Amino acid sequence: MTDTITSNILIVDDELVICKSCEKILSRSGHNVSYTTSGKDALRLLETETFDVVFTDLKMVDIGGMEVLHTVRLKYPNTIVIVITGYATIASAVETMRSGAFDYLPKPFTPNELLAVLNRALKKRKLISTFADYEYIANEGFDGIIGKSHGMNEIYKLILKVAPTDCTVLIIGESGTGKDITAKAIHNRSNRREQKFFAIDISTLSPTLMESELFGHVKGAFTGAQSEKIGLFEAANHGTIFLDEIGNIPIETQARLLRVLQTKEIIPVGSTTLKTVDVRIIFATNQNLKQLVSSGKFREDLYYRLNVFPIKLPSLRERKEDIPELVMHFLKKYCERINRQIPKIHTDAIEALINYHWPGNIRELEHAVERLTIFVEGDEIEPVHISAALFKTDFRSGSIVPRTSEDLKKLKKQIRESSIQEIEKLFILESLIRNDWNVSKAARDVNMQRSNFQALIKKYGIKRDPSPV
Repeated sequence: MTDTITSNILIVDDELVICKSCEKILSRSGHNVSYTTSGKDALRLLETETFDVVFTDLKMVDIGGMEVLHTVRLKYPNTIVIVITGYATIASAVETMRSGAFDYLPKPFTPNELLAVLNRALKKRKLISTFADYEYIANEGFDGIIGKSHGMNEIYKLILKVAPTDCTVLIIGESGTGKDITAKAIHNRSNRREQKFFAIDISTLSPTLMESELFGHVKGAFTGAQSEKIGLFEAANHGTIFLDEIGNIPIETQARLLRVLQTKEIIPVGSTTLKTVDVRIIFATNQNLKQLVSSGKFREDLYYRLNVFPIKLPSLRERKEDIPELVMHFLKKYCERINRQIPKIHTDAIEALINYHWPGNIRELEHAVERLTIFVEGDEIEPVHISAALFKTDFRSGSIVPRTSEDLKKLKKQIRESSIQEIEKLFILESLIRNDWNVSKAARDVNMQRSNFQALIKKYGIKRDPSPV
């Protein structure tokens, strides 16, 4: 049997044997159960007690289940309603679901069926309760890092351990998981917090000028070096440097970086003079550095030097319980920017966000929420808005439901193309991962010409292996 969450349950059925049977089954699972054979009595109980879930019969003598459902939805919106009935028709099922029932349980039902629908309802109830606790205002988290999941609490512990030291840190994680903000949190918790913090993405530096950018150069060191230039390591003296995408650093520059880690000394390009620097270095990567070492693209001695204290960030798929808080944090952030009231968000919309796979992680979620704040004109974000935000379709007021058959055709084509693109991107990504990012091997594996396969890689901007070290 699956684990259940202890809760307060109300059974409403004019058949006493049904009430007692449900009470027996649910009590054995650790729930607090009340029951009544009257719809009127049920409404009175709801006024004096708080229930997580209400099971109500659809056909009763005094007040029917539909009236109980409507009252609960109106007065107690956080309570989940499940309709049970012997009149198991499609029409009645559709009506109750449209009216806000969570689920529909036809008689006769087994104990396992009863517990299964209850467990699904309690998961939804937990989501509602958790989301209500935010009150549409997200806190600033741990130095700006949002999330209270077990995985993130472990990350906070690692940050607190390593921050006061001068230990070299390697942050590992997929693109969009928050490596930059983690590095800043380490700096802010360190003894260097009053000094400078420089964040550099190695992939943005020109390979020919990278050493000059990092270590500086003297006048005349190369064509165009008309004056002396101070490098980042010297500029960040006594502070912290965050080098992102370290897997992209050229092999010829790696030896000079290793020297900095070993001796705390730099030699500007074109100079013979050593300069001592006191810099804490934090590295980050979304590549498999061990594979780069094996392929000869990354120095083994450098790898072990920078991998002293690894911190592996979980993907958003691994910390989905943080999504409601992240959503509210971003809603608040972007609504304040455009000076609009923070809209409510339907729990089904939150559930849709939780169920999405988030290949772009927190960065993708943030962009989706920003899009929602701009284009959703009403006072509530609904499930239909979520799919539109994720697939970048138009969900402005009045455009979700097409007005003409021509509009319907256009919308269907747009949704179909978006879905195909999402599947196509995942198809290419999975084949690359499966074949250790060897393009030729991956193309052969999926029976495609290499040129066509390469064109899809370029189309979707797939640049590197997102698998962690």
